[in-house]
Amino acid sequence: MAKARSSAAAVPGASVCCRALPVIYLHGFASSPQSSKAAFFRERLEERGATFRCPDLNAPEFSTLTVSRMLEQVERDIAGLGDPVSLIGSSLGAFVAVEAAARDAERGRKRIDRLVLLAPAVELDWDRWDELGRAGVERWRTTGTVEIFHYADNRPRPLQYAFYEDACRYHPSLRILAIPQLLFQGRLDTVVEPASVARYAARQPNARLVLVDDEHQLKDSLDLIWEQAAPFLGQATT
Repeated sequence: MAKARSSAAAVPGASVCCRALPVIYLHGFASSPQSSKAAFFRERLEERGATFRCPDLNAPEFSTLTVSRMLEQVERDIAGLGDPVSLIGSSLGAFVAVEAAARDAERGRKRIDRLVLLAPAVELDWDRWDELGRAGVERWRTTGTVEIFHYADNRPRPLQYAFYEDACRYHPSLRILAIPQLLFQGRLDTVVEPASVARYAARQPNARLVLVDDEHQLKDSLDLIWEQAAPFLGQATT
């Protein structure tokens, strides 16, 4: 693995937060609140006294997962906190974070103040899904389910075709958000195409993209990510 090295296009609007807001972390696809990145942010934020939440987006059952269900769950969690929040989204969690922020703005609620997006899957490239195989989406439609390796459970689990049908209703790559956004993307990512993240960031009026020499999990870049994300979230880095 190459040592993490970053480059960023600075945007004046993607500024630090003047106060620490509650943080909701949205884990990635086939992951869980116990993921290494969720634990990394939980430890650092909670030791600084921040309110941290990481909902289990698999609940109540992974097989019936849909983007719509995840959005409803996130919106309930935000409403329960009361104050405006910052969202951190990882991969598919970033997909959900962007859509949640867009819906929040459309409804004039202003409950989501800013986003930190980690390897954001703003364009779902189904051809990159190894589990779909040659027959791809058509086989998934015909059989009704596909076996997905669930990293939190360390075993394959079925996912219904309804996930695909529902996900196709959403297009976060086309969203334009006024709120500040800080994005981190690995140049060596084979799950999320770096160019798709760059296209999304370029469309935003208030975003900063940081590219690092890392893979999809961004595990070699977590310290660098914290150094830049902490002030953005209103937190001290030390």
